[in-house]
Amino acid sequence: MRRIYRRVVTTTLIVLPAACTWVPLEDEAVAVALRTESEVTDCKRLGTTDATTREKLGVVERSEQKVATELLTLAKNSAASMGGDTIVEQGPMEHGEQTFVVYRCAPR
Repeated sequence: MRRIYRRVVTTTLIVLPAACTWVPLEDEAVAVALRTESEVTDCKRLGTTDATTREKLGVVERSEQKVATELLTLAKNSAASMGGDTIVEQGPMEHGEQTFVVYRCAPR
């Protein structure tokens, strides 16, 4: 009985963190929008930000959606700290990394 209990606890401790998103969206980043390149033609480009997170936790693969959500959250947080209100994906997500271009579209 103890062996079964240990296996359940061990499996839970390995799998549960893989399902979690670890990065909170900061208050200032809530208003940051994800747009396409064609939607930011009248916006001021502020720079780029590289978002990076883990694809695996130990031997457990994290879902692609969880990784993408976390990268988006990291990019929005970074954009807000740069004074931006909009981000555009510069390329695809690869190995837990993605680059975003940061813009300010709303007048200050």
